[in-house]
Amino acid sequence: MKKWVIALVALATAGIAYADDPLDAAAVAQARTQAKDAKQVGDLYRGSQEKNDFQILLEGNTCYWFSGVSENVPKLYMYLWTPNAGAFTPRVADLRSPGSGTMAYCTQQPGMYHFQVKTESKKGRFVVALFAKEAPKAVAVTPTPVSAKPSLDLGPICDKHAAGAAPGAKRVGDYVSGKGNSIGHDDRFDFPIQLDAGKCYWVVACGEPDHVKSISLYLWGPNNKRITEAKGDNANPMIGHCAKETGMFKFQAKITGGGGHFKAALYGK
Repeated sequence: MKKWVIALVALATAGIAYADDPLDAAAVAQARTQAKDAKQVGDLYRGSQEKNDFQILLEGNTCYWFSGVSENVPKLYMYLWTPNAGAFTPRVADLRSPGSGTMAYCTQQPGMYHFQVKTESKKGRFVVALFAKEAPKAVAVTPTPVSAKPSLDLGPICDKHAAGAAPGAKRVGDYVSGKGNSIGHDDRFDFPIQLDAGKCYWVVACGEPDHVKSISLYLWGPNNKRITEAKGDNANPMIGHCAKETGMFKFQAKITGGGGHFKAALYGK
């Protein structure tokens, strides 16, 4: 509890101590390139320790972007847990970046989320700006039994979520799809994707309503190192990444709840 009090006190005084901090503008500018029409909410989150924990009150049915930048930090990691998460509760969002990056997550439940930043540096510091906008409205569907084919065309659901979370982004290539179950060995599917340096991309997955309960997404770079992930608590997760190099990346969709069909697509701008 003492750790949270220290973090909140630091935030309360941040506006005075860092009024002209150049990292502030960098964090805000980075968020605006990926979260068009989203609004900055709350204070800026700062730290200089190797491990920094914050408690953040987030609203339900809202998409959030955590835009982190740093100084003298070779590796910047950001993690997010749902309210009342225990010691063994999986993270719902995860970003591993070389000093700067944006972690995206769309909530379903409101509450006090646990947000953590790690730096792997004793001499560096970081700033995180939080942006938010209302999540896309759920698509109404009629429950149907599981069959050999999806109960409806999942592509438009992916497009709608992408339009709400990343306005202006266009789908790159065709949809990819799969069918599996969270129990057993047919729960994960890998897809190669070509990303170009200087462009921002989003991967959106859409599970079959009433059958697929949750999907997690993971992204690896050309060097086969994981860049970011979204351990979803819903069937429509999203991950975002602004490529700094051109190459063949890989994303994985993993069914973590229920079973059935899903589609996924890459969107960029």
